[in-house]
Amino acid sequence: MKVAIIGGGISGLICALMLEKKGYSPTIFEKNSAVGGVFNSFFKKGILFDIGFHYSGSLAKGQYLDTMFEYYNLKDKLKLSKYDFAFDSIYLDDKIFHIPNNSIAFKEMLKKYFPQEKIAIEKFFLECLKSSIISIDTPIDHRSLDKVMIDFKDIKLKKLLQHFTIFFSKQQHKQASFDIYAKIMISMLDGTRKIKGGGKAVVDAIKNSLKKSTIKTKSEIVEFITEEKTIKALKYNGKTEKYDSYISTIHPKTLSQLIRSENRNINRYFQHIKSLEETPSVFAIFCLIEKEIKNNLYFYDKKCLSVLPSRQHNGKTVATILIECDYNTYANLDKSAYKEKKANECAKYIKKLKKLADFGNIEVIDISTPLTKQRYSNGYNGSLYGILCSNKQKILSMLTPKSRFDNLYLAGENIIAPGLLGCWFGAEIVTNYFKDIA
Repeated sequence: MKVAIIGGGISGLICALMLEKKGYSPTIFEKNSAVGGVFNSFFKKGILFDIGFHYSGSLAKGQYLDTMFEYYNLKDKLKLSKYDFAFDSIYLDDKIFHIPNNSIAFKEMLKKYFPQEKIAIEKFFLECLKSSIISIDTPIDHRSLDKVMIDFKDIKLKKLLQHFTIFFSKQQHKQASFDIYAKIMISMLDGTRKIKGGGKAVVDAIKNSLKKSTIKTKSEIVEFITEEKTIKALKYNGKTEKYDSYISTIHPKTLSQLIRSENRNINRYFQHIKSLEETPSVFAIFCLIEKEIKNNLYFYDKKCLSVLPSRQHNGKTVATILIECDYNTYANLDKSAYKEKKANECAKYIKKLKKLADFGNIEVIDISTPLTKQRYSNGYNGSLYGILCSNKQKILSMLTPKSRFDNLYLAGENIIAPGLLGCWFGAEIVTNYFKDIA
């Protein structure tokens, strides 16, 4: 069976790795000159910067990603390290909360800060543990986060716990899918690790493990040829090629623009996808910070300002600063206005950051906007994590891995959840539709 994978980001590479294990020899189509997408890293002025990956949960012994890394022989190719003290420090309402790499320690810390909520905290963590199991056989918990938080009275406690929605939803999102929240929260608390070399190391490890896959870079799909409920062929670079099955890891809204169909049900399906709410995009500053930063810093105000350290370079911290940003802020600017606004926004955020903490000198190396994210990832309006993982959309979105076409499957961050965890779990669900032929 011939299988085409659309998109050579981390999800496409994982799908290929899993299909090879089942005996297939898939073909990956990637529009850019290199695979990896926003999961990759880049060099600027001789400094390695991470784009969309800085750390991940679920990497402790026996957790989901650790098990997958071992099964696919990736553990020996990657060097993991723990955070010394806390993986996240949250600045919220003039207090700093250091998040330990242990769910029990975090629970006890919350009881200390919020003694009046002890019973509710215990109950909440029990609910999280029940829904934290990552398996294709585990029933989905369809509740929203605010429904499970109903016993909490302290607003600050709610805000603090909502921090974990920033990894898949948006800042302080009460209507987030609790099922996804629980999986990410527990996997982060008990298994957050840094990977030496960042996202590039993961991309290289998977790519170098592929033995039977064909990777076609600079090969952007421009159209899918359909017949009723079947994808017959794809077009790219002036060529038309036929495959038996297609796995799309690109944004579903982008995918919908490549498909023309006379089938009403399929057209309604894509119209619904187009109506779904996106996560916000980000303004990113890639910089060198004079002071050593050992963990990830999140300053919550009207917008969350994140400082994510990657590594040391000549005694300075290589870091990415992220601030929520709307795509339309930059979408209609001419070249001159775009350049000016980007510089002004950068200066504003650097000034604000220096007031928030003692960072010493901050040397800006590069800047990206939502337009950069859109161009690089082929997402939709530069959204950071794709389609919003709200409870309503996870129930009603119809974004199951099996599409309305008989031979088209959906994978990637938009289907299950974003991040390395979501990409891997989504790929497992998709490739489970393919029988072993080895």
